[in-house]
Amino acid sequence: MSKTLSEIRVEIDSIDNQVHDLLMQRADLVSSVAMAKKKEGLQIVHPAREAKLMRRLLSRHKAPLPRATVVRIWRELIGSVSLLQAGLSVVVSSDNRGGCIYWDVAKNYFGSAIPMTKISGVTNTIAEVRDGDAYFAVLPWPAAESQSPWWDSFLNQNDDEKKLSVICALPYGQSTFDSEMAVDSRAVIVSKIDFMPSDDDISFIGVKLGVEASLDRIKIAAKDAGLSVLNLFRADDSYLLEVTGYYNQDSKMIETLQKILGDECLYCKAVGGYPVIPHIT
Repeated sequence: MSKTLSEIRVEIDSIDNQVHDLLMQRADLVSSVAMAKKKEGLQIVHPAREAKLMRRLLSRHKAPLPRATVVRIWRELIGSVSLLQAGLSVVVSSDNRGGCIYWDVAKNYFGSAIPMTKISGVTNTIAEVRDGDAYFAVLPWPAAESQSPWWDSFLNQNDDEKKLSVICALPYGQSTFDSEMAVDSRAVIVSKIDFMPSDDDISFIGVKLGVEASLDRIKIAAKDAGLSVLNLFRADDSYLLEVTGYYNQDSKMIETLQKILGDECLYCKAVGGYPVIPHIT
């Protein structure tokens, strides 16, 4: 015998209460973890762990609830509890007229509870994290060729408390883009925290030469070093390679790339990257 509409609604109400109880329980546990990390001086935010969580949930998920909804729910949970408990804030780069095409994708990632502020200009946005109180900065996706891009300043950073790294890419959970969207809607998140491996990652490696070189020379050198290049961005004598896999400054392939490029290579630096998130559409 099929259930009546009233019976179904009663069952839904019961499930809602159970979900709410579990959410409160989860929030208490996450708060305890955050307090313990603060006490021990450990990194509170872990984008790599969050990425593993998203992959696990999406791998077990079944319709009819959209995959994008699952990601949005958990991003709100992470933002409302993990990030908010830590007192973190976000700055988002905008143009001189206050326009900000990255605001929505940033809000979808950080959630509605995290304080976000528009900052005019990329340089000012970076300074809010490097020298100010902001914890995260949302910056434009690198252009194929540009003059004085934001990432150029990341190539000669010292290993001190003000060193910044790319830690995530936006939109979250979308990994293929047409050319127009790649220019207009993609963004990266940078922070003082380290970019950590999540078992499925894309890394950025910056190269600065004493002379200008062709893109082909950089691509061939990267291939000879064992790197798989997805994209290559250029600014005069500086180059930013987007490569498959996780690499930090201690990675052997970065040392190999610098040796292949020779004495003309002034810097060869790992500048972060982002975890790959399964498609949500």
